[in-house]
Amino acid sequence: MHREDGKRADDVYENIDVITGRSGKEITDHNASRIQSSELTGSDGVKIRSSRAAAVCLVLLCVLLLTAVIVLCVTFTQERQQLLTKITNHTEERDQLLTNNTNLIQLNVQFNQEKNELSKLIQGIL
Repeated sequence: MHREDGKRADDVYENIDVITGRSGKEITDHNASRIQSSELTGSDGVKIRSSRAAAVCLVLLCVLLLTAVIVLCVTFTQERQQLLTKITNHTEERDQLLTNNTNLIQLNVQFNQEKNELSKLIQGIL
């Protein structure tokens, strides 16, 4: 069978790679990109188990880290709320003290005026 370009149609199949898998079976793969094996060798099984163990450890560490972050957020939120309450209380106390101070200053001015008037009255009598 010849095509227009002069090549035979059977030449297409000459590029098929034959790959021997680790189990000893020959596997014909048109892409020659993967090896299939029915059984893994000992070192491959250990690698897969150790990578699974590492993945499980990584997931557990992520869960632990997420739990720690959530606990810290809750704790800091509660502490922040307590601090805001204290600030509000201190602000109210400060305002009360300022009001008391203003009242005492007014009383002091009033008493000084009365003292001066009484001093003048006493000076006028003597």
